[in-house]
Amino acid sequence: MTPSSPLVRVSPISSVILLALVLSSSASSSPIPYADHCATVVAESPTSGHSLDAAASFRLSTGIFSGADAFFGGGDRSRSFFFRRRSILPTQTPGVLQIIATLTLRSGRGFHPIRGRHVLDRSAGQFHHVRPRIPRTFPQRGMVSFDLSGYWSETAGKLCMVGTGHGRSLEGEPLQLSAVLMLDYPNITDIYSSLISGNLESLDAVGSSNHFDPIAILAYAPGNYEYTQISRAQKSCARLIAVESLRLKSASICYYMQSLSRVRFELDLVKNCSSGFCGPFAESSESTLGLMSFNQIQCSGDGRFHMYIGFSNTSIYYFGSLLIPGKALVGEGAWDPQKNRLCLVACHVRSLKDSLVRSTVDDCTIRICLWFPAVWSIESRYTVAGRIWSDNNEDDSGSSDAVSFWSTDHYMGSLPGLKYNYTRTEVVKKSCANDSSRSVGKRTYPDGNAFRDFRFHVSVKNSEGNMTWGDFTPVSIDQMIYGNLFGSNVDTMPSVSMENRSLHNVSYGIHFKFPNASSIMNGAEKISAEGIYNAQTGFLCLVGCRHIGFLVGTKQAKQGESLDCGIVINIQLAPLNSKVGEQLNGTIRSTREKSDPLFFEHLEITSLTIYRNQAIQSMWRMDIEIIMVLVSLTLSCIFIGLQLFHFKNNPEVLPSVSITMVVILTLGHMIPLVLNFQALFRISGSQNVLLWSDGWLEVNEVIVRIMTMVAFLLLIRFLQLSWTARSADEGKRDLWIAEKNSIKTCLPLYIVGGLTAWFVHRISNQSELKRRPVYVTWPHHTLWGDLMSYAGLVLDGFLVPQVIFNIFSSSKDKALSPSFYIGNTIVRALPHAYDAYRSHHFVPRFNSSYMYASPYEGFYSLVWDIIIPCGGLFLAVLIYLQQRFGGTCLFPFRSSKPRAYELVPVVRS
Repeated sequence: MTPSSPLVRVSPISSVILLALVLSSSASSSPIPYADHCATVVAESPTSGHSLDAAASFRLSTGIFSGADAFFGGGDRSRSFFFRRRSILPTQTPGVLQIIATLTLRSGRGFHPIRGRHVLDRSAGQFHHVRPRIPRTFPQRGMVSFDLSGYWSETAGKLCMVGTGHGRSLEGEPLQLSAVLMLDYPNITDIYSSLISGNLESLDAVGSSNHFDPIAILAYAPGNYEYTQISRAQKSCARLIAVESLRLKSASICYYMQSLSRVRFELDLVKNCSSGFCGPFAESSESTLGLMSFNQIQCSGDGRFHMYIGFSNTSIYYFGSLLIPGKALVGEGAWDPQKNRLCLVACHVRSLKDSLVRSTVDDCTIRICLWFPAVWSIESRYTVAGRIWSDNNEDDSGSSDAVSFWSTDHYMGSLPGLKYNYTRTEVVKKSCANDSSRSVGKRTYPDGNAFRDFRFHVSVKNSEGNMTWGDFTPVSIDQMIYGNLFGSNVDTMPSVSMENRSLHNVSYGIHFKFPNASSIMNGAEKISAEGIYNAQTGFLCLVGCRHIGFLVGTKQAKQGESLDCGIVINIQLAPLNSKVGEQLNGTIRSTREKSDPLFFEHLEITSLTIYRNQAIQSMWRMDIEIIMVLVSLTLSCIFIGLQLFHFKNNPEVLPSVSITMVVILTLGHMIPLVLNFQALFRISGSQNVLLWSDGWLEVNEVIVRIMTMVAFLLLIRFLQLSWTARSADEGKRDLWIAEKNSIKTCLPLYIVGGLTAWFVHRISNQSELKRRPVYVTWPHHTLWGDLMSYAGLVLDGFLVPQVIFNIFSSSKDKALSPSFYIGNTIVRALPHAYDAYRSHHFVPRFNSSYMYASPYEGFYSLVWDIIIPCGGLFLAVLIYLQQRFGGTCLFPFRSSKPRAYELVPVVRS
């Protein structure tokens, strides 16, 4: 075979391995005969035409299953499946479609669908790079997947598919599975036939490790639907008392209704259970299901909808509950454009003898009405609210006992036309009567036009010394609603700001939790607050209310009081032109008497707030500092290159270079490459302006790494030339002795300096513990950080070993070019000059925002910013004098002649 032949020579061993892989792959993916298992259900038919639009035909996507204990064990009811269609093809048989899909079974123990989408985690300010997903050879635990192919008959309402799959046993062993899926899936459904059910059965031999018992499957049918309950829904919903609801445009009804699938609702069971209706499952053992969600909402385009409603008592499923018989309803209804509300008729989903296959829909006596409140207040801030009741509880007049429910999430944002009614303005005025007397001097505060400046992540400390984190999220400022994606042109309601433009009505949602506290504030607190913000003084005064329905046994709860509004919150915002140490601080206190069961000791709150203009300023400063880092590294590379060029023209001076100096410079460029250099680009906490940089920092991080690597390689060459030149000449032993003496002199100095840095670190940390603010939960200075700062000081004095070496060697050689020792001295002094400028013009809001002249890379303060540049200049002057007049020119008590042995003639007798 000629070398130019395109064939590749393959060894016998490689051929055997390749053949085995091909055979195993073909064996595992060998098709299962469809006719052997499904011919009596849906006959096989050749395909014709192109793939169909899945939205117009087969729409099965998700549901629940029972069984599969061989894969997931027993006792877990929260098991769901996902049906992903890959292709839908018409066949030559009318009404028969070929379906190719992947069926994935998941156990609730290993799967928590919190968001329903992939999230890029940037917690702690770290940038986690997303790697491309590689196809998995081995399946994950808690998941079984099948690749299926089969046919669906629209006329018969039957689906049959066969295929292979993979999973893991309870012992963790990989399994190669084969199965047949048979479902009852009618093409046209109504509220009574809106369920899809069937079985997934194993085709492997009974007794084999791959065999599994039949798996029952249940899902909601989102396909072609016939509405049969619209008139009953409209008739029943018309009996409710009219509420003020937003008037939505008909073209946007479907969008808003389908957005309800992202919202979780809470039922007010405690308040209503004293009456005749305690929820749709009051007669069963599931009477405590207090959370509700609308799922797979289908819109017909003319204001009619059908869906299923899931109930649960856990918040693990943020976006939707499972279709579990006994915990779910199916419903249909229509939007009433006159009264601006949705009216639904709902039916129970029940299973006979706990079999999903035998699940049915019956008892269509449940009625649901929901609307979008047009006005929010401190008592009611729900994007969506509604009522649920039973027709069986209606009296002769048509009235009935209903359970109220409301949305607990705000994923929909606020809606156009929404208003806020401030009802506690007079109470707040009395609480903040002396606010105008505050002295502000030259301080300026947010003007109330940007919501971003009014969102705080705070530290909360109670009287027991426990601390936790919390959030202050603005709901409205005057009549601007936070999160309004549809504009701010809303009608203006009476506001204090009309009298004095420096005063603004504001409202907040406050969330925090003390898990181990013993006071009344020991739960997950959600406080609704509203009050007045003074833009001149930066003072925020709020009155808060919290729900106390969960406080069973208190006097107020027994009397039916649902809100505790005896809460006053005072916050002093940090100024926009704040100085070091200035921060947001405030208190949360109860206005009740100490004997009151709802009284709680005051809470202290603090926050390191970053305002929008401060964030923009910090980003601009950080961009400048990144450029300065790149310029400094570029200049270092140039100066080192000029030094190497100096060696090329004057090779005789190479032995006179201090190897200790070159080693220090080399280590100074090597350590950032060895350590995690991303630490320079981290910011802790939630208010992370680096996340707004859209990858700018990551790009510059790569450039900085490259420049540091170039400088490091140049210094390696520098070190190699110096070492080789000195080692090649046996007559330079005196230079090695001078090097040894310089090491003996420098090493104790460096050790004493390191011990001093450690001692100062211990003292500063002990004093800092006594005056640490409540929001700080970690040491401000670490031992490693202080040692790195000391290492930066050693680098600032990189000429010290050369000066000492010149003294011991009495060298007069011009070993270092002026561009090298003067240029690098300037490069090391520039950060201190910049730090002196920065300290008078910028106040960094977080330590990790230092990109240049970082306190973790050297000593930076007013004193050090003077000492270090002056010290570097002094060392550069010494090098200049030593290279011109000799190494001991400044020490007259030493001989200026180099010490050496003199050879004299010996007279032999």
